[in-house]
Amino acid sequence: MPDALVMDLFGVFTRFDNDIVPARLAKHCADPEDAVRRLAGLMARREVITGRVTLADIHERLIAKHGYTRPYADFEEAWLTPYSGPMPGMAELVGPLAERCRLVLLSNVDAYCWRVVRAMQPELGRFDEVLLSCDLGLAKPDPEIFRRASLAAGAPPERCLFVDDTLVNVEAAAALGFRTHWFRGVAGFRAMLGDEAIPSPHFNI
Repeated sequence: MPDALVMDLFGVFTRFDNDIVPARLAKHCADPEDAVRRLAGLMARREVITGRVTLADIHERLIAKHGYTRPYADFEEAWLTPYSGPMPGMAELVGPLAERCRLVLLSNVDAYCWRVVRAMQPELGRFDEVLLSCDLGLAKPDPEIFRRASLAAGAPPERCLFVDDTLVNVEAAAALGFRTHWFRGVAGFRAMLGDEAIPSPHFNI
């Protein structure tokens, strides 16, 4: 078992669909079909997840560039209405993992969305450290954010296991010496950890 687990949020602990918010916004733009194409990936854009723009900034740009017709309150609701949910099978792993090693959450996320997800998933409170791109002004796969994760973990990279569903992030961490797991499902994650880390449930009949 590693000394620390450094874990991604979206695609690991939280299911999400990045197309939902752009679709909500595009239907109120002058040309919805064009807008939905141009707004693709909006939630994950570097300036958004590193906190360089605010929701008010994005709202103003939508009006200027896409003829968005709704007031700020409606825009904010469209952005903050959940487009995600807990990853089945992961919440119950947090407790056993927290008893065995230090847990660090490392997420590319904007501050507004983070507040929504954090309120929906109380198990995230079990993490010892939470590193967010919006707070750091850095985002994966920037090498500096992994160095900060190692410091937060209190362990060198080779004693940390980095878990992420995005291959480019996994490769970036591996290049810095982290042990890595490319997350593609809860079953594979549990199998990788083994029963020593996550005991299998026992049923008394």
